Amino acid sequence: MARVQLRKHQREALDAIISALELPVHGDVPSGGLRATVIAAPGSGKTLIAAEAARRLVPGGRVLVLVPTLDLLTQTVEAWQAAGHRGKMIAVCSLSGDTMLGALGVRATTSAPQLALWAGSGPVVVFATYASLAPQEVEDGRTLEGGEPVPGVLERALQGVYGQKLEGFDLAVVDEAHRTSGDAVKAWAAIHDNARVPAVRRLYMTATARVWEVPASPGRQDGAEVAEVREGASGGFQGRVVASMDDEALYGPQVFTYGLMEAQERGTLAPFVVDVLEIRDPEAGPAEGRAAGLEEVRGRRLAALQAALLKHTDTTGVRSLMTFHHRTLEAMAFARALPETAAELHGSDPLTYPERVGSDWLSGQHTAGERRAVLDRFANGWDAEGWKTAVSFLASCRVLGEGVDIRGERGVGGVVFADTRSSAVDIVQNIGRALRQDPGEGKVARIIVPIFLAPGENPQNMTASPSYRPLVAVLQGLRSHEEAIIERLVLHSRPTRSGTPDDVRALDPHQPADHGGTEPDEDERDGSEGDAAGSEPGSRDGAPEAGAALLQFSTPRDPDVIASFLRTRVLRPESEVWLTGYNALRRWVAEHGHAQVPLHATIDLTEHEGVHEGEDAETEKAEREKADGGREESAFALGSWVSEQRRQQREGVLRPWRGELLDELGMVWSVHDIAFWRKLTAARDYYAVAGTLAAPKNAIMDDVAIGQALANFRKPGGLGKDPVRAAQRRAELEAIDPDWNPTWPIPWQRHWAKVRQCLDGGAALEEIRPGVHVGGEDIGTWLTEQATAWHQLSPGQREKLTELGIQAPEDTAGKPERAAGRTLLPAEASTWEKNLTALRQFHQREGHSRVPRQHREPVMVDDGTGTGGYVEHQVRLGVWRSNTRSRRTSLPAELEQQLADLGLFN
Repeated sequence: MARVQLRKHQREALDAIISALELPVHGDVPSGGLRATVIAAPGSGKTLIAAEAARRLVPGGRVLVLVPTLDLLTQTVEAWQAAGHRGKMIAVCSLSGDTMLGALGVRATTSAPQLALWAGSGPVVVFATYASLAPQEVEDGRTLEGGEPVPGVLERALQGVYGQKLEGFDLAVVDEAHRTSGDAVKAWAAIHDNARVPAVRRLYMTATARVWEVPASPGRQDGAEVAEVREGASGGFQGRVVASMDDEALYGPQVFTYGLMEAQERGTLAPFVVDVLEIRDPEAGPAEGRAAGLEEVRGRRLAALQAALLKHTDTTGVRSLMTFHHRTLEAMAFARALPETAAELHGSDPLTYPERVGSDWLSGQHTAGERRAVLDRFANGWDAEGWKTAVSFLASCRVLGEGVDIRGERGVGGVVFADTRSSAVDIVQNIGRALRQDPGEGKVARIIVPIFLAPGENPQNMTASPSYRPLVAVLQGLRSHEEAIIERLVLHSRPTRSGTPDDVRALDPHQPADHGGTEPDEDERDGSEGDAAGSEPGSRDGAPEAGAALLQFSTPRDPDVIASFLRTRVLRPESEVWLTGYNALRRWVAEHGHAQVPLHATIDLTEHEGVHEGEDAETEKAEREKADGGREESAFALGSWVSEQRRQQREGVLRPWRGELLDELGMVWSVHDIAFWRKLTAARDYYAVAGTLAAPKNAIMDDVAIGQALANFRKPGGLGKDPVRAAQRRAELEAIDPDWNPTWPIPWQRHWAKVRQCLDGGAALEEIRPGVHVGGEDIGTWLTEQATAWHQLSPGQREKLTELGIQAPEDTAGKPERAAGRTLLPAEASTWEKNLTALRQFHQREGHSRVPRQHREPVMVDDGTGTGGYVEHQVRLGVWRSNTRSRRTSLPAELEQQLADLGLFN
């Protein structure tokens, strides 16, 4: 008997399965049976692996094959027969009159006694949908004791409730096994219980293993085994049971894994490219204004998406695309409107847009035969009238379940996520349709993600943009599969949907009026069962570092922007509110060259980011306003946001990866650094007003005591003990005012700066006479004193006066300069003048005024001969310093200020 040739990875998987599920030599089988799990990428041939495993493990035995959908059931039957299974086959599903099953010689039933009669004992392969496990509310008036619903068809047949009993199985193959994970007490999880569905062996197969965890609840410890809490498995979180695919008691060991990247490297699956189709969100016309409803917005988006996709097919050469929508009505509208859109576009630009475009749609309300016919036309490039098309489109909404293979002349060239409000599992399964290829085909699959940009939105600001949520969803779905990172899902209840679904087929303009309609297929009707345990996967950890190479955008994109997007939206998914702050800080650093953000700094978001409008617009706005302290959305309070990050870091609650991202931007974390940069900002503002940093000690700027702060900075060690940090701070101050810390008295520098301001304002030196006050200080008198005290000034002071246009007096001009920092005192100089001059010399030379008590400081005093000669006078500076400090309260205010500026009282 001819059999299908297995590929290398299929042979490897088969060997692992046989090793795990062969009966032990001693013949003892665990009470729960033997179990094993195989994880392999979509399209890697799991069906063939299972068929061959059954043939080798239980030849002539009893096999149960569970699948989630009717389409997959018929496909699986066909594949098993092609693999060499020719024995009796029974289908447990609603396809009793299906022509394909009839042609394959397979009978179908939903009757428990009929199933037990046909397959009660002996060799058989029973194919069943998960719906066969779902309990029935009533059947012939039967209910269990206490009013509980009766078990599903398969379980009732195994129980023999009607007298005819279905024997257990030698092997149960659970395809798309992730559907059985989650809530361990849901109907589909019955397959895990060997008492309810007895099988010697269980083989679980999936492309997307799901791992679940439950939040801690009273009366239960995290990590409790399922068996320990099964009795309390009802009602909310307390006692809730989880079927997680890392639980070997349920799923057995993972005996073989064949990931997406390995499948591509071996040529099993096609390589892919993620095409980010950036589309300007169509705005309402002037007549519509804000009156346009949600349906009108969707209609405009639909037309814009159709035009963009048709142009994209010309650019990439892809000839068949499947589009996935959130609502069945949208899928139908997309398919029916596309030919008219294509005709209009082709008429206006025949070189860009294709002439004949085929489009169709599918829903669960189509019969199995109708779905097969539509899929066949799509995969081979025919339209409903039998014409060959240039491009084919197929729109759907959650109708094509996992594992359904679409083969033909064109197959599936790419997938379009018109809406990504699906789980990561659904996203991966949909992507898998495009990745399937025949051996040696060598195609490149297109994964197309439309992004609707808000009016005026800059794509370079994608890091925090809500518009890019669809791309985030697709990349997270891909990442969850590529590197086999375990999904951690939080189990919580979801409201059960009820009611009768709308008959969307009746709205199809191409549908005959007498189509009669059909009930939803059992896989669609019970579709929520597979996910009833909880929400879809949330945040994932990580993204491939090489992921940027797989991304192609409509417009050129800065690689740094892509890297930031991947790290913050995929590697470590962040809230968009936090990312708004992070993106704003990146812009600040780019514009200012540093991350020292003043506390009250804001940044205008509308300069580079569009205002997001959509279903979540109000929520986004509320979150942003909360983060911004109620400010207008466009003015983001960046200073407050940065301060909050510092607080979280100081308290140890900042997420480590957030800290790493901020460190890369040069974030300033130290409390001391924060205080310094705040004072530096005040110093910068003070200089802008006063033109100098020679501020009096009582000066205030921006609620900062800047005068005292600058005086502290001038003290020895005032800029910090760390020499590197001190040098950096000194450079920052010198960049504002090179003379912020002169060797001469600060009041002298302040007067000089005020004279400079007057001159810059247009005044002349001769106009600045005694009595001219600026800022409460008589700069006219000060200017007159400089000529008479010229010989007492240091060379630096004389140079500063020269800059003002003041020349040396004639009686001192041409005389030789004395030692730097030495001042020639007049012969009649008082003791106070000699002591003060000595202190200035010491401070200038040593950088501080901590004079040892025994120190003597020489000063130059004119010898009185009129020849410019001088004598050195030894000042007992240490003793004088000690005495002066003790008499501080009795000193004149001006003298005290001068001494304080020199650091005498420190």
